[in-house]
Amino acid sequence: MKIALFMSGSFAQLMRHFSGFMPGVVLTAICPNWQSYQVCKKESGFYRVNYIFTDFNSLFDSGNYLDFVNRHNEINIYEVLSVDKTHYKKMSGNYQLRYISAVGERLEDLFLSDKPDYIFFPIIETIEAMLAYKLAIAFGIRPIVYCNSRFSSLSFFSESFQETLPCYTDLCESNDQDLAWSRLFLKEYRENPKPFNIMSVDFPGTDCMDFGKKGNVILKFIRNLWLRRGVERHNKLISHWISIQIYLQRIALPIRGFIFYINERWFIRPGGQPSGKFDFFPLHFSPESSINVPAPYYIDQLRVVDKILLERSDGNHPLIIKEHPAMFGFREKGFYKKLIRRPLVEFVRKELPSVDLIKRASTVYSVTGTACLEAFFLGVKWKQYGVNFLSDWFVRNAEKLKGGDADVEQFICDVRSVSKEFVLYSPGISVMRDKLLFSRKNISRICEHLKFHVAMDSKFRSLSEGK
Repeated sequence: MKIALFMSGSFAQLMRHFSGFMPGVVLTAICPNWQSYQVCKKESGFYRVNYIFTDFNSLFDSGNYLDFVNRHNEINIYEVLSVDKTHYKKMSGNYQLRYISAVGERLEDLFLSDKPDYIFFPIIETIEAMLAYKLAIAFGIRPIVYCNSRFSSLSFFSESFQETLPCYTDLCESNDQDLAWSRLFLKEYRENPKPFNIMSVDFPGTDCMDFGKKGNVILKFIRNLWLRRGVERHNKLISHWISIQIYLQRIALPIRGFIFYINERWFIRPGGQPSGKFDFFPLHFSPESSINVPAPYYIDQLRVVDKILLERSDGNHPLIIKEHPAMFGFREKGFYKKLIRRPLVEFVRKELPSVDLIKRASTVYSVTGTACLEAFFLGVKWKQYGVNFLSDWFVRNAEKLKGGDADVEQFICDVRSVSKEFVLYSPGISVMRDKLLFSRKNISRICEHLKFHVAMDSKFRSLSEGK
């Protein structure tokens, strides 16, 4: 069994340890940046470490750059490019095609030489990762995508970038322990609704593997200058301005918060607790992969609001909107101006707990956020515009649900049956979170569940082919 690990962002610091927990499994590394390549090539546990930008510039400059696009009509290149948030969108369409074709040529070579059975993605939020996902399917390589249950620290793996339930879900029967856990969780949540805690794992962040050291800021700046003028000159994710913004963000956050306070008080003028009948749409963090990947159409949340208002058929009551906590002061003022000019749209103050609004709403709307999950647990009507494991569960159980209400306990049981309790997020957020992430127990569980997923995926395909 051979698994390729796609080393997105800084995940290489964590995933380099997988080889020590997966004896008998051949691991290769696909590194989309210099940092991950330097980390992985020091590890002896990898069968091969591949760097996407090897000979990349010559591929980019070649005159036949459309060959890859024309060879792979099964891949929607525009869909792949739509995953990019801002980095490549400012370049010409011709440049974007050249870049994606060169990435595709490199990935083709890696897949043909290494011949992995599976490719694992901790996250898909870049065009390189999305193209690797699409191309792997074209080559018959099974993708494995990390997914979090959102309502707890339960995590599972999916073969879909849309974070749907794995194909073998129906083969995993829930047990009495799953049912007892589901009932207790639901009882406690309904008695005391509050934001979900995905960090509530049942093991301490002790006995940790090596985190890796943070590099010197000046040396990092010099290295990025060298990369931008050399092997990664077409990698638009390397940006000195972005690095400066991240560094200054700690200082800027209070300022941005004050700016939002001024906008909220004198321009948006939100109301308090709404009275009477209303619908609720909490704004998403934007841009984010959960909007970009499952539903690129809904990157523009103004269009989501229009769709909600146009499709409602149960009255002309207000659509209550609340800003995302992480977006205070980050959106352009024009965004709010366009929203408040829409009839029936009303803002509420950011201090109001979202869960209180969800409980009282007539209908809760979301793209792929947790608001619909909360509404489902609380017995409130909801509508989700994107696709994820929640909407997928309803599709899978459409026949069972005819003429009856959805069984929330069964939904939780089904998610638990394909999940394990571990965390997987980008390293470097905080020391406390890194201790949990890099604990031997956590890494062991990730690797155990990877092996479980491969075994169950193989079983499902064998049964499907035998029909």
